[in-house]
Amino acid sequence: MTGVVERYLECLAAHDWAGVAATIADDGLTREGPFCDVIEGKAHYVAYLRKVLTNFEGHELRVQRVSHVNDRLSFVELTEAFVIDGAPARWPECILFERNDDGLISRVSVFFKQPGNESAAAT
Repeated sequence: MTGVVERYLECLAAHDWAGVAATIADDGLTREGPFCDVIEGKAHYVAYLRKVLTNFEGHELRVQRVSHVNDRLSFVELTEAFVIDGAPARWPECILFERNDDGLISRVSVFFKQPGNESAAAT
């Protein structure tokens, strides 16, 4: 069941919180964030998403690629765009999704892609 990740992303982009919740396992959800922050539980995670994303002016989600490793594991490359203090901001990310036996999302791990020093990348 690979469509659940795409559905999650569609609902997240639309700020459809009931739709997001329908893609997440009722029990055992763990979200690990890019700052080593952990959120456990479906209700806490959906409330977190709602609070954070609705507070960003002009929030947009742009998916570049969805890669399904197997029936349980997917990687998504995306960019979140929004306005902070009147200036546009973009956050490129890679998110790891794990699905349970029912095909619902049970683990989310978020990684930021950060621009580096060009000279360091060349070595």
